[in-house]
Amino acid sequence: MLLRSSLFLPVLILASSAALLLGAWGFELIGGLLPCKLCLQQRVPHYLLAALIIPAVVLVRFRAFRLVFFMAASGLMAAAAFLAAKHVGVEFGWWQGPMDCGGRVQTIGSADELFSLERPDCSKPTYILPGITMAMAHLLAVLPLLALSLLGLWRSVRALRVAPAA
Repeated sequence: MLLRSSLFLPVLILASSAALLLGAWGFELIGGLLPCKLCLQQRVPHYLLAALIIPAVVLVRFRAFRLVFFMAASGLMAAAAFLAAKHVGVEFGWWQGPMDCGGRVQTIGSADELFSLERPDCSKPTYILPGITMAMAHLLAVLPLLALSLLGLWRSVRALRVAPAA
């Protein structure tokens, strides 16, 4: 009955979000792909969600905290989806990117080089598969997490509504 456990959805959402961060860092540090300004902004909701890992695992059994967790996760995943969609739009020229986003894509060999290099242009897509950019892949990965967060939120609200008053 793992699927019915009160821990399943929070752990799945947190682990998936952490995996997305690890993947981004892997492409950056192992693959040598420097992130642009929008790429770095897309990571922020995942970092904020990571801050909820310990409280979520410890407190998720309490209905009220579960509601708060899913509200936070839904908001953060919606923000992540918005930032990813914004980045995809910039890559395809649908709208303008940040004015301070520029440079050229370079490979990196050390952490010192990573912090001293100029960031790549946000409008230049980085393809990880034919036709799929990093921003698209992020959007495609975040949308199911948003759906799971909203499902958890809906279940939490419903559980509070039908729960007897203590």
